[in-house]
Amino acid sequence: MKTVLKMGASAALCLGVLAHPAFAEDNIVKIGVVAAESGSFVSAGHTLPAGVGLAVKQINDAGGINVGGKNYKLEMVKRDDRTDIATAIAATQELVRDVKVQAIFGSETHDFTLAMAKITQPAKIIHFAGNSTLAKILTPDSVKPGGEDHYLFQSEPQEFQRSGSTARGVLTLLEPLLGYKPKKSVMIVGNDATGQFLSSYYFKALKAEGQDVPDIIFYPPDTTDFSPFLTRAKSLNPDIIHFWYNGDSTLTALPQALELGAAKSYFLFGVDPGIWKEKQLSADVPVAMSCVPVCWGESSNPKAKAYFDAYFAAGAPHGVTSSVSLLYHDYVHFLAEAWEKAGSFDPDKTVEALLTLHHQGVVSDDLTFNPTHQVTHATEVCAAAPGGAISCSMQQPPAEAPKS
Repeated sequence: MKTVLKMGASAALCLGVLAHPAFAEDNIVKIGVVAAESGSFVSAGHTLPAGVGLAVKQINDAGGINVGGKNYKLEMVKRDDRTDIATAIAATQELVRDVKVQAIFGSETHDFTLAMAKITQPAKIIHFAGNSTLAKILTPDSVKPGGEDHYLFQSEPQEFQRSGSTARGVLTLLEPLLGYKPKKSVMIVGNDATGQFLSSYYFKALKAEGQDVPDIIFYPPDTTDFSPFLTRAKSLNPDIIHFWYNGDSTLTALPQALELGAAKSYFLFGVDPGIWKEKQLSADVPVAMSCVPVCWGESSNPKAKAYFDAYFAAGAPHGVTSSVSLLYHDYVHFLAEAWEKAGSFDPDKTVEALLTLHHQGVVSDDLTFNPTHQVTHATEVCAAAPGGAISCSMQQPPAEAPKS
């Protein structure tokens, strides 16, 4: 990993000197997308170009954008990083140096985003990443004019916010279905860098809600037989088992958990109720689900149905993580509005506009970036009662991270 990141940094130094955002030619503005359309991250990777592509089509169909008195159409240029960080670096270099994109969207993972930013930021390319994990690098010093991350924006809430709203939503929806207030939660988590990082926040969020949470049970990412982990979890007598964070693995683990009777209820992170219904899943105990950020199968968000109707009509597959597309779709529209407000494609003027706008998106009617280029919005949580009835609600994030 260190070698790869050094390669990205060296390339960035060259690009910082040789490359800069090219002014749009022939009234076409190019937007780059780097995503895993193959490899192990493909489930989320497919959603990124699908969401960006839909936004580009919507904007072009509406006549394009007017910047500085001229009309422009958008063009998406996508590259498959194949779930390989070296490929992501090479793709970003090409998009910046050769394609001359004005902005880049991607990637789905923290390490890939950091490597890409080593290229996009010296080249002054506006860069949107749907990672909840960028708080450690998006600091007042790093995002200020001249800072190393001045052009980088996080299009997903900070992880303490997402985990906090998710934990509160899960407990709130499951309590009436259980008939009592749950007290003990056990977490079963994929043992990779992302799972370790994200679960640490969710663990704290559950504790902040008053849950008794034993040590996290980690499983290898390629696990198919979850019985040893579920047996251990069952021995702890939990009210809720929380499967975190890989939706595909969760769908493998849940039937095994139900057969074993491992808990009185379950939570499936990142599993849309649309998948629950399409796969005709059922359980004799309550099962909560969450979406990042809103659900396509059963949503309390009035704009979600229209969005997902258009999203699937455009050819996107019904997937466990289809809702992740909104972490990018809304921000293409946001960026287009910023260019129009700035009256220029100048990256510094674009950043100023992004930081002052209140954008009406699908996820929220008031999308804004804070001074460190991070967005805040609600997360949708749903619960299936025994027998199949599903209810959903949007859960607002906590204002502050748990103190312990």
